[in-house]
Amino acid sequence: MRKICNYIFLAVFGIILLLVPALSIAMPKEITSFYENRILETKPELSIQSLANGDYFTGWDSYFSDHIVGRTTLLKLYSGIQLALPRVEVNNVIESDTGALLNSTAQEVFNIDFEKQNMDNKTEMIKNIAEYVQNSGAIYCYVGVPEQRYIYYDEYPEYMKMGTKLVTYAEERIFDALKDTNAIAVNMRPVFESLENPKDYYLSIDTHYNFDGALLTYRTLMQKINERLETPMKIYSDDELVFHVSESELIGAQSRAVCNLQSRKEYIKWAEPAQSVEFTRMDNGAESEPFVYKQGNAQFSAYGDYMSGDMGETIIKTNQTDKPKVLMYGDSFTNPLETLIYASCSEFRSLDFRHYDDMTLYEYIDMYKPDIVIAVRDNISYNMSEGNGQYC
Repeated sequence: MRKICNYIFLAVFGIILLLVPALSIAMPKEITSFYENRILETKPELSIQSLANGDYFTGWDSYFSDHIVGRTTLLKLYSGIQLALPRVEVNNVIESDTGALLNSTAQEVFNIDFEKQNMDNKTEMIKNIAEYVQNSGAIYCYVGVPEQRYIYYDEYPEYMKMGTKLVTYAEERIFDALKDTNAIAVNMRPVFESLENPKDYYLSIDTHYNFDGALLTYRTLMQKINERLETPMKIYSDDELVFHVSESELIGAQSRAVCNLQSRKEYIKWAEPAQSVEFTRMDNGAESEPFVYKQGNAQFSAYGDYMSGDMGETIIKTNQTDKPKVLMYGDSFTNPLETLIYASCSEFRSLDFRHYDDMTLYEYIDMYKPDIVIAVRDNISYNMSEGNGQYC
């Protein structure tokens, strides 16, 4: 009987050894891993060189690892087990005691001499663009927004608190430099910190603010702009907006990393003017549907549903000729702001220099001739020169 059991075990084990790779090869292949937010490995190409250096066989190992049958189920199982353990990082994400998902971070280490020189360069760039915009007859606005980790800083375990000295230093340098210009400077960190509970204005499972945070930023910015205008731009109050909440759960940047198995769930909120403002829209030079919020997946909602995510160039025309032309540039923190500001413009344009390289910012201003130029930066980007930090 024992021999029979051994034979059965060996037979089953052998079938599994044959079946798993066979199914992994035969099953339809995904190009990307949704939960890992990355492109999966493709089949390695056979060549004399890849055989000689071993890359061909290593490539097959990586390919089977990425395409093994049941891989998504295994990812969810791993995430579920890890989330059940106390204070364990899962794919660089930690779940706090309140259920918030926070990006794990290393201790803050920086060279102050390097950062001083770096910020000297950054502040010089900002002064130059502010002066250029002013000389063109337009208004320049710089908006700084805290990233989620700085709102939820107190929920990090003590061993993981990364410090705030570098971000604070960069912030002080930026806004001190703006004082030397005629720019409108909007630092949202003290605005959020003055609230009874700033966390109510931020997503707990993503790196961004929620719609209430975007709405507060929009109104703070617009009020500052109106102080400079002879004819103020319309600022929408709550009773002039129709609010919506997605029926599908939000999958945020951090919740994606844990396969959306976290205990805390959230939903996307957005709004539109109660009195509709008709407009046309173009994205990256092509005509688009006229929308500012659109759920991209039937099963879940995402922060990228605002404006359909990060676009290199978006052009919205309302043809309200008595209203100003506005240009906004920045990373994904601009997206929910765009869903509101366009309605108070004759023409609204948004640039994301991570995805747009047809013109520099200076060239675009010369071509478009906006009345108002708005930069939006999150506080971990103040000292960065890539993407929207480098526009000349």
